[in-house]
Amino acid sequence: MLRRLCASLLSFTPLLAFAQGGHDPLVRSDALDFDAVLEAALEQAPERIEASVRRQQADAFASAGRSLVAGRPSLALNFYDDGVLDDRGQVEANYGVQVPLWRPGERGDSRELGARYQAQVDLWEQALKLELAGQVRSVLADIHEAEVLLQLEREATVTAEEVLRTSETLFNAGALARVDVLQSRNLLLDQQKQQFTAEAVLVDSEITYEFLTALDALPAAQHIETLNTAAEIPADHPLLRYLQSEVDVLDGAVRQSEIAAKGNPVLLLGTRRERGDRFTPYTDSVNLSLTIPFGAKGFVDSRTSGARRDKADAEVQYRATLRELELALHDAEHELFIVRQALPLAREQAALGTERQELAQGAFSQGELTLAQVLLAVQEARAAARELAVLEAREQRLITEYNQLTGVLP
Repeated sequence: MLRRLCASLLSFTPLLAFAQGGHDPLVRSDALDFDAVLEAALEQAPERIEASVRRQQADAFASAGRSLVAGRPSLALNFYDDGVLDDRGQVEANYGVQVPLWRPGERGDSRELGARYQAQVDLWEQALKLELAGQVRSVLADIHEAEVLLQLEREATVTAEEVLRTSETLFNAGALARVDVLQSRNLLLDQQKQQFTAEAVLVDSEITYEFLTALDALPAAQHIETLNTAAEIPADHPLLRYLQSEVDVLDGAVRQSEIAAKGNPVLLLGTRRERGDRFTPYTDSVNLSLTIPFGAKGFVDSRTSGARRDKADAEVQYRATLRELELALHDAEHELFIVRQALPLAREQAALGTERQELAQGAFSQGELTLAQVLLAVQEARAAARELAVLEAREQRLITEYNQLTGVLP
């Protein structure tokens, strides 16, 4: 028995150190609500770096679509001189500017692609906000559940202390054996371990919250949501809209890759200065030429195959995500139904367990019940109270998960 008691003391010492060391408990603040916490999470999100890059990309494509030419102009220069060979004085110099031209409809396609990129930026930000809202919902639910369970463990610790005091009183009165007192003491030690484990879970949840938001305070009120009435994933779900925009953008990218593979017509505007020999005067003329690439369909198809595959992958991602959301929504709805069916039973069991525990403790103090009977009543009451707390927390968590899956922000 003494060996078991020592082992119990040694086993909960690291838990005590972990639960208390290196972390200040978060305070509750009336100045914070869910929106403020979400904004803090957005400020801390690593993805915020990506936002400026996406906007620059969208502006670049939009600017390209407004350009009068299809690419960068270039300077062309040709010079001919027979001084090294025949040396008759023949000289010819051509210089001008080469300008890539738009193919028919290409400029409109480029403007459309720029508009799709610009629209995608806003959709990406909405999808990111929804994703972070889900993380905030989850961590707030974790903290609430950890707080509730910790409170139950503290109450159970108080009960174990009362059982120990009663055991010691009965032992001093000669109505109880020493082994029962030791067993009561062991019950208290086990319960203290459970309490410190619950404190460690709460600390872990609060640390996750701090990393997510960089806040050292929590909203004063528990985050509670009303169940969304949508029975299916809406078409305007932020994540689905973003994924659809990715399909649209890559569709435009396919068109751009086709144009790049075909090549653009090039217009050369320049002048020519030449003479036949050193006895002939120079002649100046305007140089105007147009280069039009054509043919090579197989070459174009091979160069665009990668872009087409990217578009197909985006379409697959969209459909797979929709399927995953629908399945998760069905699971959440089904589990919520089961939890709500079980809650009335759990409440009744918890009430019965509490009443039985109180009666058992009273009878034990009068010497009417054995310690084993009291411990059984205490343990069953604790289990029923914990099950009720877990079910109540699970109900609210499932509501937030359901709303998250349907794309609804609090």
